[in-house]
Amino acid sequence: MSDKVVLPRLDLPGQKTHWAVVAVIGGGVLVLLMAAIFLIVVHKQQAGQEAAARAMEARAKEAASQVEKLKLEAAVAVEKVKAAAAAAAAEKAKPAAQVAAGDDASKAGSAGSAATDGDSGKAGQKKKARGKSSGRKTGKVAGARGGGEPSESTKKTDASVDALLRGLK
Repeated sequence: MSDKVVLPRLDLPGQKTHWAVVAVIGGGVLVLLMAAIFLIVVHKQQAGQEAAARAMEARAKEAASQVEKLKLEAAVAVEKVKAAAAAAAAEKAKPAAQVAAGDDASKAGSAGSAATDGDSGKAGQKKKARGKSSGRKTGKVAGARGGGEPSESTKKTDASVDALLRGLK
């Protein structure tokens, strides 16, 4: 037995990874990497859209608050204009009230003078009638109403109303 038996060398495929298996694993890693990049990009897009929506809502709330503020300012201005108009009407009514009070006083004065004269009956009535037709104009003061020029306080009120109205435009 001195002869050696030489057996042939056989390479078994189990010792090395097959190239097809490496390609499948590499493809899987590549797909997972692409999916992760896609998810990151989509997440950034959604976060940007949500931030833009929040910014739009904040601007809308700010605009709404400014509109409410302007409405309140306009209401205050309208109230000021109404108060100014009421003050102007009161100023216009004041001279008329003074004229009416003066007219009442002149009537009372003429009645009082007739009663103090001591005349009674028709003679007293004649004096009253003469007092009314004596040429005096009772109840009318030049410039109080109608064709005269408005008073200085009315001019100031009208100017302030005009300024308020210009401010509202």
